[in-house]
Amino acid sequence: MWRFEKVLLLITFVVLGIFGKAALAADPIERAIVACEYELTHFCSTVTPGEGRLMMCLGAHEDKISLGCAIAVYDAAVAIDALAGLIAAIGTACEQEIVDHCATPASDTEIVVEVGQGQVVACLAAHEAKLGNACKAIITELLGD
Repeated sequence: MWRFEKVLLLITFVVLGIFGKAALAADPIERAIVACEYELTHFCSTVTPGEGRLMMCLGAHEDKISLGCAIAVYDAAVAIDALAGLIAAIGTACEQEIVDHCATPASDTEIVVEVGQGQVVACLAAHEAKLGNACKAIITELLGD
């Protein structure tokens, strides 16, 4: 059961915490939401969405989850894992470029980088000529150029 809960919590965190509404359009996540509609409606309708509560509810009812829902959640988790790896690779390869080209000063000592909906990748792509080799390579790979 712990693995199932971990997968569900990961999906909730990524979907609601990092990517917001844009991630709901991603095929594997959308398929999981559709595949688990019955479970969410019948077992979790009184749960307030957010902070992983719906996914914890599904985990609490794991013995009643349909095979289709479980497979869709697993497929979404695999896709999210791949995306998380890509995000980590971009963060590692492009850390200085993100600070240099995509950050906004919040104060004399702090900067803010707006994330979500592909803003960082779009910013890096817009500054492609100024990127270091490692960063340029990963952005080129990501964008398929």
